[in-house]
Amino acid sequence: MNVELFKYKFQGGFDGVITKTKFKIGVRHVQMLYMFLCAVVMGALRGGVGVQLLAVVDSSRRNDTYIQIQDWDRRVQGTILSSFFFGYALMLLPAEMYLKKLGDKFVITSVLLTNGGLSAAMPTIVNRGGWAAMCNAHFLMGMTQACLSPINRALLSEWLPPAERDGFARFIDAGIYLGMIAALPLAGLMTESRLGWELLFYSQAMMTLSMAAIWSLLTAASPDQHQAVGDFEKEFIKEASAGYREKRLQKPWRSILKSRQVWAVACAHAAGNALFIFYLVNVPLYIRTMGFTLKESAQFSMLPFIVLLVIHLTTAPTITWISKTGFLTYVFSATYLRKSVNALGGFPIAIGLMLLPNITVEWIYLRLSVLIGTFGLLGLQYSGFLENIRDFTENYSGVIFVASSTFASMVGATIPLLTGLVLNHDVVCLVIINTPTAGQRDDPYRWRILFCTLGGFYATCNVIYAVIGSSDRPAWDDVGKNKFGYHNSVLAYEGTQEVELLDLDYRNTIKKKHETRA
Repeated sequence: MNVELFKYKFQGGFDGVITKTKFKIGVRHVQMLYMFLCAVVMGALRGGVGVQLLAVVDSSRRNDTYIQIQDWDRRVQGTILSSFFFGYALMLLPAEMYLKKLGDKFVITSVLLTNGGLSAAMPTIVNRGGWAAMCNAHFLMGMTQACLSPINRALLSEWLPPAERDGFARFIDAGIYLGMIAALPLAGLMTESRLGWELLFYSQAMMTLSMAAIWSLLTAASPDQHQAVGDFEKEFIKEASAGYREKRLQKPWRSILKSRQVWAVACAHAAGNALFIFYLVNVPLYIRTMGFTLKESAQFSMLPFIVLLVIHLTTAPTITWISKTGFLTYVFSATYLRKSVNALGGFPIAIGLMLLPNITVEWIYLRLSVLIGTFGLLGLQYSGFLENIRDFTENYSGVIFVASSTFASMVGATIPLLTGLVLNHDVVCLVIINTPTAGQRDDPYRWRILFCTLGGFYATCNVIYAVIGSSDRPAWDDVGKNKFGYHNSVLAYEGTQEVELLDLDYRNTIKKKHETRA
């Protein structure tokens, strides 16, 4: 058993001892693979919502006898899209407070079955129930998908030793982005089939229900419940995690909600989430106004998410390494480092959003380049305001992130509604090589209002963060004793929590046990 104890200097200047284990492949990593596949499936369901709705109202298929096309204007479409994100936002905090205690794999099975069943029934829901029924279905799908993160965190704590949790949490988080990236071009390709938009929902249903069957049959809630896990691996996981426990601290909600640092992060988070949802649901429509087909617009909509993922995966480890090494400590404090990184990503985004609608219509590929590059900088900004949560709190980073995510999700859910109100009665705002289809029009002025409003909001939120944001540790984070901790970052900090090491005598007992075996 390759387990040893070594000294470690924790954030805040506290010295401690943690368990170090050597990485070995086991059944627990197969479990992580299934969790990754579930994340890919959930990401695919979210990524295709914008293209799906465009296909439902695609008037070029109006004379097709195989599918029914809906005459929904942009206000109706915005309401449908917002229903999903409002459901997601409203369920985030209750799911974090109650579902995390369950940690049962059947919650994920229920989420997959619910989403798969609704996807299979969606053509009937749309054709028979109309847009109101589709809003209800999307609202329920959003609520169930919000339950995925707390259950994943509970499963990670059951299956992995602390040293492996952070890396696999990021691996699972990347699965959501990969699912979105894969869903966009595939959705555009399927819209050209005979079944059109109905095939999109049937394909999602088949994928999600298949994943539900695989998950329910081949996974377990803990290593003890999995028949394929050997005694050696079970003992390895138990002993590597035996010296850790989650801190049970009373959460100072009043102090947290009064903290300027928390609201500074929440403002920057809200701006980032608003931009993310705008690109997810509205950019396929905007690209289509440039004269591209629905299939082409879906393919181009994939590129901003690829750039975002690449920039985040390359810059985040680099900035984290720089902050830990202390090379810039003599020049920058942690506060200035986070604010500088956030400004490098945030303010060019605001400028790009305001510049984009003013580029001449003939320069299509320049507009696409600005559109892609602007969104990609969000990956750099994530290393600013999100990392700032860890800087100023050691005990409540997970709580603060969930609260910030709830606020940001509520703000982001209003973006499709705002888009619908601004575009008003435009059905799809489609232009096909300078030849508008009857009854459709492209209004650049309305898109200019949207982009400039979003850019102004983005700049304002990041100015607020730059002015009142700080990495100084507040008084309410101090619990009055020296703390030994291990940060468990899960799903982009949604599961960040600190766990305490047990007493030194217990750790010495573990070490002597391994020395005796050796």
